[in-house]
Amino acid sequence: MNKGNLEKEVFRLMRCDNLGDCRDMLNIFLEYFFRVIRNNDKVGGSTSMYKDARMVNQMIFSKVAHLKEFLNGIEYQATDGMRLNRIIDPTLLAILVRNIFETIGMFNVVYVKPKSNDEKSILYNLWVLAGLNYRQRFATESMTEDAKRKVAHEIEQIKTFKERITDTKLYKSLSLKDQGKILTKIKEKDYKIYFENNEVHFLTWSDITKIMNIKDKITDEMYTYFSLYAHPSNVSVFQFANLFKASEEHFVNMTIFNLKYSFFLISTFIDDYRNLFPEIMQTFETLSIRDKMVLHNLNVISRAT
Repeated sequence: MNKGNLEKEVFRLMRCDNLGDCRDMLNIFLEYFFRVIRNNDKVGGSTSMYKDARMVNQMIFSKVAHLKEFLNGIEYQATDGMRLNRIIDPTLLAILVRNIFETIGMFNVVYVKPKSNDEKSILYNLWVLAGLNYRQRFATESMTEDAKRKVAHEIEQIKTFKERITDTKLYKSLSLKDQGKILTKIKEKDYKIYFENNEVHFLTWSDITKIMNIKDKITDEMYTYFSLYAHPSNVSVFQFANLFKASEEHFVNMTIFNLKYSFFLISTFIDDYRNLFPEIMQTFETLSIRDKMVLHNLNVISRAT
C-alpha cells in the first residue's frame, strides 16, 4: 500500500462513518488484544496484582468481541409469518460501552494513577476489599457448609487486605482525616480514590476521567449519557420510541456514535497497558503499519496532553 492509500485508509478507520468501518476498527482491536493475550505470560510480575491486570486485558478483549457481535443485530419472524426487520439496539450497546468505561476507569484508578509502591498497594488492596466485602452480602444461614467455610476464609482475607493497607508507610504518614477517608471507602465497599500531595481525594464514576488524561470534550457528561440507558430512565424510553422509524435509521447513527466513544476509551487502555507492561511494545510492533498508525493516532487524539 503506497503512502497516499495508507493515509486514506487510516483516515477512513478513524472517522468510522458507517457500520462497515466500525466493524473493521473492532477487528483491529481484536487482533491486537488477542496477540497480547498470547504473549501475556511473558510480561510483568507474578503477584496477584499483575495477574489481575493481565486478566483485565482479556476482559477488554471479550467486551470488544461482544461489541462486534452487536453489529449483527437481531430480527424476528412470528409464527404467522410477520417479520421484524433486522435492527441494532444502541441502548443495549450503550450499557456495554458504559461497562467498558468503568473497567478502563478501574484500571486507571488501580494501576495507572498510583505512582509509588505504597499508592499501588493501597489502591489494589482497596479494590480487592471492595469485591470481597460485597460478596459477604450473600452470606446467609441457609448456605451449605462448604459455602460457609469459604465465607469464613474470605473474612480472614478481608482482615489481611485491610492490614496490608494500614501497614504501609504512606497510610501511616497521612493525617487522621485522610486515614479516615480510606477507612470510609473500605466501609463503603469502594476504592475510587487518588493521592495528591499526601492527601486522599475521592472520585465518582462521573469525574473519574480527570485522572485518565482524556480530553474534556471527549468525556464531558458521557458517563451520565450512558447511564441513561443502564437504568430505565424516561429519556431512554422516549428515545427508543423514535429510533426505529421505517423511513429513517436513527439507530444506526446512535450505534456509530456509541462505538466511536468506545474506540477512544479502548485506545487509551492500550496505551496505559503498554506503559504498565513495556514488554508489550514488542507485540504492538508486530501489527501492520496501518493498524499501528490507527491505534496510535486514536490515542493521541483522545489524550489531554
